[in-house]
Amino acid sequence: MKKFHRGAIAMLSEKLIKMVSHLVTLILLARFLGTEELGQLMYCLALVSIFIFLNGLGLDTILTKQFIDRPSKKHSYLQHALIARLMAGIVCIVLINIVAIWLVDESYRLLIFIISLYHLLMPFTVLEWYLQAEGRGELSAIALISGHITGFIFRLICLYFGGELLWLGFAYFLEALVIAVILFLIVRRQNGRFNGPISPKRIMNMVTTASPLIVSGAVVLLYMKVDQLMLGFMINESEVAVYVAATRLSEAWYFVGLTLIGVYFPLLLHILNKKGIASYRLTIIKMGGWLIWGAICLAIATVFLAEGLVYFLYGTDFHRSADVLIVTIWAVPFVYLGAISSKMFVTVNKQKVVLYRSVAGLLVNLALNILLIPHYQALGAAIATLVAQI
Repeated sequence: MKKFHRGAIAMLSEKLIKMVSHLVTLILLARFLGTEELGQLMYCLALVSIFIFLNGLGLDTILTKQFIDRPSKKHSYLQHALIARLMAGIVCIVLINIVAIWLVDESYRLLIFIISLYHLLMPFTVLEWYLQAEGRGELSAIALISGHITGFIFRLICLYFGGELLWLGFAYFLEALVIAVILFLIVRRQNGRFNGPISPKRIMNMVTTASPLIVSGAVVLLYMKVDQLMLGFMINESEVAVYVAATRLSEAWYFVGLTLIGVYFPLLLHILNKKGIASYRLTIIKMGGWLIWGAICLAIATVFLAEGLVYFLYGTDFHRSADVLIVTIWAVPFVYLGAISSKMFVTVNKQKVVLYRSVAGLLVNLALNILLIPHYQALGAAIATLVAQI
């Protein structure tokens, strides 16, 4: 129990550092680049980020469960997952740059390519899941914090020397590179082995088992990022900047709950295996209650603070972001509910339920975006996101 608490504190500290560094970076970018260039950068990043579902292959929860249930084979699972995701990363880079031909202006396609390269390094997050399953979340936090700080410093240097978008795009690759290298070194030091035999059949079995979660992940990312893409396509990139300035403040809180849920999921599996279903459910209700009520209190406070906070952080050019923030902050408790229930469904091998729910949310989000964005622009996208999460 203590090692999970230690890991949770370390991972929360990492998320806090990430939240602060990314928020400060966004504030500086907003004031330095303005709505048009910031909107273009965020539009490109949203397009690249949509393919994270394919890079992840839906393996995070599946792997954590396998690490707990079959500890004797954990190194084999780790190695096969890493290889599968490296292959997926290459596919992601190709697909992103093909799609960019139709959705991105020619002058920004090199920026898209540079940002897309971080898909080669994202597969190393399987090492983070491995450490969390071992109850050593504090070790993965070291790698993540190092990457965030490196990326933050590099972005500050970029802004100091003129804020060239290509270099700001390269910062995403650099941050992922530092995290990947340190995670690899830590796992090797923890006796993680990567030299066992490779079984294509095992890779296929892992991907097949996780396939509902792959599709579900695609749907979730679509309805989290499609707002930005539709705003850029239907209105303009400046409207994307107004929307992102607000949603970054609300989405920063996603990481708090999602981190706690991810860190304590192995503990919940231990409780289920050792103490039975009653203790498992009681623990979920207790932990989940704290998270949900905390998110509701946060949303209430934000309603009163949003206007002053946006003006203080971003300036008058982003004043419309306050209304967007008031709406999107209410999505936080529903995001937490969704994450908790997804873990529960996976535990009982009902991944398809997560998929059906995610598809329903995406369809609602798309329909409302089409109806609301032409009339309410960024605020319309915010309303669509909230209703989809509900």
